[in-house]
Amino acid sequence: MYRNIKTLSAHFGTGMLLDIGCGTKPYASMFAQADYKGLDYRKSGTNQNPNADFLYDGGKFPFRAQTFNYALATEVLEHVFEPDYFVHEIARILKPGGFLLLTVPFIWDEHEQPYDYGRYTSFGIKALLERNGFEILEQRKTGGFIETLGQLFCTYLYYSLSKRPFLYKLSLPLVFAPIQLLSIALENLLPKNKGFYLDNIILCKKR
Repeated sequence: MYRNIKTLSAHFGTGMLLDIGCGTKPYASMFAQADYKGLDYRKSGTNQNPNADFLYDGGKFPFRAQTFNYALATEVLEHVFEPDYFVHEIARILKPGGFLLLTVPFIWDEHEQPYDYGRYTSFGIKALLERNGFEILEQRKTGGFIETLGQLFCTYLYYSLSKRPFLYKLSLPLVFAPIQLLSIALENLLPKNKGFYLDNIILCKKR
């Protein structure tokens, strides 16, 4: 995912960029030339995100129409209960011709429960974006069938071992790394199957 986002970030230049659901802003360094702002969901109590420049209630974005040149939304859409409204809001705050770079999982376990609402096929995410005013420029998938199986098995082991810190750290080089390396090797040796994969990565433009 990191490599794909870095490659597609070449379409982003100077101008205002909004990272929607920014979290810790892990990709900020790739967009250093832009006026980079982070938006995140306002959680109850004191559980706020100190990295966010703006917080909102999960509804309408707190910006005027056509404010931003670019938008970034990585691993956020699966946590949105009303995806059409969410994508429409992205289109609203983007200038005409503005770029959106979006990632969303196809195969992954439930996470951040109970705020995990959906998974998207490559066809479903394309249809969602197009009906809300976007033109798809490039659409990619991360991981093939065997790589995805390897990643899921490592995720299972993580949940099983993470509460035992010593055993978990010992397993990283002895168990996790060999599984990942073997899955990558088999992915390159065996026939391809791109219908089972981890993530969708899409670059699109507001019409």
